[in-house]
Amino acid sequence: MRALIALLAATALYAADATLEIVKEVGTALNVAVESRSDQPERLDRKIARMIEADLRVAGFFNVLESPAKGGDRPPMSASIYREAGLDYLVRYEFFTRDGRFGIAAQIYDAKEQREVLSRSYTVSREERYPFLAHNLAIDFADAIGVGGLEWMSRFVIFSRNVGPKETEILISDYSLTFKQVVVRGGFNIFPKWADDRQRGFYYTHYHDKPTLYHVDLYSGERTKITASRGMLVCSDVSRDGKRLLLTMAPEDRPDIYEFTLATGEKRRLTTYGGIDVNGHYVEEDQAMLFVSDRLGYPEIFYTRLDNPRATTQFVYKGRNNNYINTWGNYAVFVSRDTDSAFEGNTFNLYLISTTSDFIRQLTTTGQNNFPRFSASGDTILHTKSYRRESALGVIRLAYNKSFLFPLDVGTIQAIDW
Repeated sequence: MRALIALLAATALYAADATLEIVKEVGTALNVAVESRSDQPERLDRKIARMIEADLRVAGFFNVLESPAKGGDRPPMSASIYREAGLDYLVRYEFFTRDGRFGIAAQIYDAKEQREVLSRSYTVSREERYPFLAHNLAIDFADAIGVGGLEWMSRFVIFSRNVGPKETEILISDYSLTFKQVVVRGGFNIFPKWADDRQRGFYYTHYHDKPTLYHVDLYSGERTKITASRGMLVCSDVSRDGKRLLLTMAPEDRPDIYEFTLATGEKRRLTTYGGIDVNGHYVEEDQAMLFVSDRLGYPEIFYTRLDNPRATTQFVYKGRNNNYINTWGNYAVFVSRDTDSAFEGNTFNLYLISTTSDFIRQLTTTGQNNFPRFSASGDTILHTKSYRRESALGVIRLAYNKSFLFPLDVGTIQAIDW
């Protein structure tokens, strides 16, 4: 990833495919080292160790150091060499297989206070799911030391990718794209959207005779038809209670936004502009909506209350091409085209904005950044990034002003949700 690496102010490459960019240090990072006591084959053991290290770096508040114990028998965790090396914490784990499952037994030790803070085992059903061993350990580590906030690491990412002419498939993965599994294949299947916070099901659009929206139960595999429409059909957002959907539909050959009530099948048309209205997202406790429209002659982001959707106002006053949005609570992240060149790739950056103030914060500065998605906790943003023909999945830790890149090797992503 030479082109992407050239962008970074400070970089480090790991076998877990994480590239670290430190934008601004916040407070004092906690020094931690990771050690393995495993007897398993070196290949998988090294992958687990590097995934644990990558997770701790992505957390934003750890500084991962090399262990001062250089191979051979590990000294006791209370040995003075750890304290003298400036470590705050030591993570030691052992990989095992048991009853067809794969796992690690991990201990975390406070090197300065000389006490164990965590001892726990983690298992997965298949070897390729090993990243979740590291993710769950990182989550519990943060909780054990009173920091918390890493639950998003164990959530699935769902995305559709192109595999041929009018041929796509939908996959789920961990946030680093190390684990991947195809869940829908065959035909043109796009715009996956999680149906609920538990990630037990998702919606997607299948294109055949006409666009049709389906719901899939991820655990049973059961597929249920929701609705169909001529022209286009996209589920862009789901209400917090899971009972309503924001759909972009074009039954009259121009896209408008509708609210769909699952219990009754009722469609309520929210926009009636004669041009393009797309990408509706709930804000303000699902009482209002942000969406993208060309009603100014170029793509821009607008706001409307759902109890009076005709009263539409411009929401973003930055540039003349803001063409994608995602929301969390009273916040939104949007994509803005910051250059206008007819001869080379333009720059598309991400910006964070609030519905309750004039607050705006630029999150990226280079490349083509797209498909931003908030984590369930709202403190982390996932997005895709392309720069000089290289592609990556980006993770932005808002509270720590840090961003990370995981190289993309999954082909062309068509849409993504987290």
